[in-house]
Amino acid sequence: MRNSTRLVVNTGAQYARTVINLILSLYSTRLILQSLGVADYGVFTLIAGVVSMLAFMTNAMVSTTQRFMSYHQTKSDLSVQQRIFGNSILMHLLFSALVLVLLEVVGLFLFDGFLKIPPHRIHAAKIVYQCAIAMILCSFITAPFKALLISHENIIYISIVEVLDGVLKVAIAILLTVMSHDKLVLYGYLMILIYVMNLTAFAIYDFRKYKECVLPKIKNFDKSYLKSMSSFVGWQLYSTGCILGRTQGTAIILNRFFGAVINAAFGVALQVSGAVSFISSALLNSINPQIVKAEGTGNRNRMFDLAEIASKFSFLLLAMIVIPISFVLPELLKAWLGRVPEKSVLFCQVILYTALIDQITYGLATANQAIGNIRPYALTVNTIKVLTLPLLWLLLQIGVPLEYSIWVYAVIELVCALCRLPFLKYSGDLSIEEFVRKVFLRLPIPVIFISLCYFLLESINIPLWAYIGCAVPVSLMYGVIIYYFALNRQEKQSISLILNSIRNKIKR
Repeated sequence: MRNSTRLVVNTGAQYARTVINLILSLYSTRLILQSLGVADYGVFTLIAGVVSMLAFMTNAMVSTTQRFMSYHQTKSDLSVQQRIFGNSILMHLLFSALVLVLLEVVGLFLFDGFLKIPPHRIHAAKIVYQCAIAMILCSFITAPFKALLISHENIIYISIVEVLDGVLKVAIAILLTVMSHDKLVLYGYLMILIYVMNLTAFAIYDFRKYKECVLPKIKNFDKSYLKSMSSFVGWQLYSTGCILGRTQGTAIILNRFFGAVINAAFGVALQVSGAVSFISSALLNSINPQIVKAEGTGNRNRMFDLAEIASKFSFLLLAMIVIPISFVLPELLKAWLGRVPEKSVLFCQVILYTALIDQITYGLATANQAIGNIRPYALTVNTIKVLTLPLLWLLLQIGVPLEYSIWVYAVIELVCALCRLPFLKYSGDLSIEEFVRKVFLRLPIPVIFISLCYFLLESINIPLWAYIGCAVPVSLMYGVIIYYFALNRQEKQSISLILNSIRNKIKR
């Protein structure tokens, strides 16, 4: 009951953060696009995207440190947790040094004719590249501190810091509208300050709050822990690299075929996808530590139950956003951006539906991390994602229109999502039949309901503001449909207990 209540509170905090940051992100993107212009915005998206092909290391490291901390918190051994955290700091510093050298070497070739950037913006692009490297290094050092908070399920503090991050990005966007300096370069410098702020906020809080938060010391150095964590993070890097490499590789392919302007449209799609994906990540960030802790206590049935809940609800929650947006994308983008880069609607549709498809079995990815069988999963499941790049290149090369060829992105994602089922059956004895019954068969009625509602609203040509206003009653009805058709008896009982507990606390 306590875990369920904490899950609800943490998810609520993440949702509050998500709604606020979604509004802030959409507003700041509009201002930045207007301030930089389509060409410079495309340059920034391309440069930051190339660098972020290696920034996935941050997410991999957060996931690794959180997994080891959550797993060993069930053992109640403070000295072990201190060794793990101290060695994770050391590991992050070593990776930071390696990545710095790698990115500087790569930078020598990127601007020597490989990327199609207007000649008069090459100098600014090089400065932005260095700024992006600085952001990545800051995020590397931030990763273990954020992972420690997640392992303790302290999602509220993370949400506060991330809301402040969104507010500062809006402030930067407003500042760009009144500055006369080279706005692309200024934007890069100011973004570094936000990353430094995040590092400071997480580090100071962790050192004051948690005893296992220690700096690396000789006595805490443990070769076996460092080797185990490095191996885990290495395969996490491969997995996450396949995911983000596909995204940024697609951006490079589009740049090679259509030039820098098309990257502005792809960048808009990634902004939209990133904003709405926060909805599903709100639940995943809250439930992932409990999945790992369940495996740490040897309760694999409980672990798979939580993974099924994560898959089902992350899909349903993201569908609540993706489906209504998909019906009015042209109107929304015009209202949001004013001047909409060409192909933005197409890219938004593809990226949004790809994200939705991924959620249908996403809880099983965390289940695999909890089990620790990371290498075979990375090679078996995530390698498939990279096939998007040669297939997209081939389709464009033989003359298939972009409107059709880009959908290979979503098709490959569906194959990867379904591959998780037989893999977890083999590695963790997952019951595929039970997963299908608890997840897949619970989704059609809510999805059909919400799709019909927004299809009817869009077909009667009501104004955009009225369409958005109808989201409140439709979402409430959607919640009722989920309760009756998507939840099993145990989940309904848990929700009733949580609501009764909250009601009793309010009465006091």
